[in-house]
Amino acid sequence: MSDKSFLYATEREGILTRNPLFTSGVIIAPAVAAGVNFYSGLILASVFTIVTLITIALCRFVPRKIVYTLRITLYTLVASLVYVPVHIYFTSNPSLNEMYSAVGIYAPLLITNSLITLRSETKFYRLAKPYVIRTAGFYVIGYDLAMIIFSSIRGILTTGEIFGSKVLPFSLPLLATTYGGFILLAVMSALFRWILQIANGVYKKDPEAAEN
Repeated sequence: MSDKSFLYATEREGILTRNPLFTSGVIIAPAVAAGVNFYSGLILASVFTIVTLITIALCRFVPRKIVYTLRITLYTLVASLVYVPVHIYFTSNPSLNEMYSAVGIYAPLLITNSLITLRSETKFYRLAKPYVIRTAGFYVIGYDLAMIIFSSIRGILTTGEIFGSKVLPFSLPLLATTYGGFILLAVMSALFRWILQIANGVYKKDPEAAEN
């Protein structure tokens, strides 16, 4: 497979067909509990991106000879260490501290995401070194986009507003709860899968038209 074909397949998989949040359910707790508006979604996506990519890059050098359970423990330890300066940065920045504090314990929970603890072993580290970060990057982008879209839609539906401007004639405060978050995520995931099924049907009938 050529580099172009590989990257296209990886981009399609990481962002669409195996989107970490909408199709795989990767670390959904931060989304349903703390992803209540655009800003919280952006904070969670930022933490996820920094911690995941740096951890995967560093852990690529962990010897394969080490037993699996110990390697997973090391990955989590490295992710924890990477999170420390991220936490310091957000808490020491006056313009970000309030938004960061609002997501509470759900920011550090991202340390244990399965892109680090599972897919690093089953997918990323099975690839040649030049492809590891590229492939992981597409999965991270997929998760970030899903998180921000989900949180933004949730915020609009909860308050009927976007950035302080009224855009809906109604509001659904229940969606701000964790219970409401689960419901909304389930609905959006089902809708996302339905759209993918339709798109895949078009792709199979006419691949050239689908790509264009």
